[in-house]
Amino acid sequence: MTPRAFVAGLHLRWDGVWQRPHHLLSRIARRVPVVVVEEPFAAHEDRDEILRDGGVTVVRPRRRRGWSPPLVDDDAIATARAVAGAGTAGVWLYTPMMRALADAFDAAPLVYDVMDELAQFDFAPAGMAEHDRDVLARADLVFCGGRSLYAKRAALGAKARCEPSGVEFERFSADVAPHPLAAGLRGPVFGYVGVIDERIDVALIDALAEAFPDGHVLLVGPVVKLDPARLPRRPNVHLTGGVAYDGLPSWLAGFDVALMPFARNRATEFISPTKTLEYFAARTPVVSTAIADVAAEFADAVFLADDALGFVAAARAALRGDGERVARGVAHAQARTWNAIEARMWDAIEAL
Repeated sequence: MTPRAFVAGLHLRWDGVWQRPHHLLSRIARRVPVVVVEEPFAAHEDRDEILRDGGVTVVRPRRRRGWSPPLVDDDAIATARAVAGAGTAGVWLYTPMMRALADAFDAAPLVYDVMDELAQFDFAPAGMAEHDRDVLARADLVFCGGRSLYAKRAALGAKARCEPSGVEFERFSADVAPHPLAAGLRGPVFGYVGVIDERIDVALIDALAEAFPDGHVLLVGPVVKLDPARLPRRPNVHLTGGVAYDGLPSWLAGFDVALMPFARNRATEFISPTKTLEYFAARTPVVSTAIADVAAEFADAVFLADDALGFVAAARAALRGDGERVARGVAHAQARTWNAIEARMWDAIEAL
């Protein structure tokens, strides 16, 4: 089945941190129009906001009186329907809280791309786990963004497919100059790119900064759902705030060691970090806690640790260098491009 268009329900902002939905939906939009419906936002205007980005049209509903976010109301559905136009549109969900889109376009194929176990994140909406079970039962096709996510849903049978995230290899492997801020830091730079939230183990960052007083910990990304006061206040810990996706390679070029300092908690139980492959493509040694998917797939290319002492020791080993480990990481990245992943997913959709 080839839908004429896709209407996608997204819990993220299209103009926010570039993640799995952005990579996949922007590629799907090269084939058919894509209408992204975001969660509602507070606005002074009386109408929903409509943004355009290439083949993607973003509907950003304003928060109306009586709204129970992040559910989709009839007005937002009407806006999405008007933008999508007449004919059969597929529905592509990233959050089960937008299952109303599946009701509104009930003649269309329903694709559920499970990128995280959202019900286990801090401040998850009430009822998310129940909505997730409902969407899983109704979906025609369920993509799982990692091994752990797939293992939990394998009982769904053939409609569940494991499609871990990928990388734009050419972008991240390009020879670029380091960002001026990173280049201006004296001593080794231990860097992280991505959202800084409840998944980050703040104690690991503090231990690393203390162990390398002549080095620097550079955290590149926005702080979300986490009190910034919890982050280490040391002269060698630096926060940049949100940065543009296109500029990430220049930040990575300034890292001596790339970090994935994830806590071991409910929010990280099922994660499969996209940044792993971006670090690999940039040929930067990687230190990570032993997150299940990272340990299962990339133990041959990542320096793994379980606690603060181990994390510091792994960082020292990474700093000394391991060309074979870095080369294995590059090979992993070359084998997992977003273009190839999207092509497989599209083939599965057409086979419905």
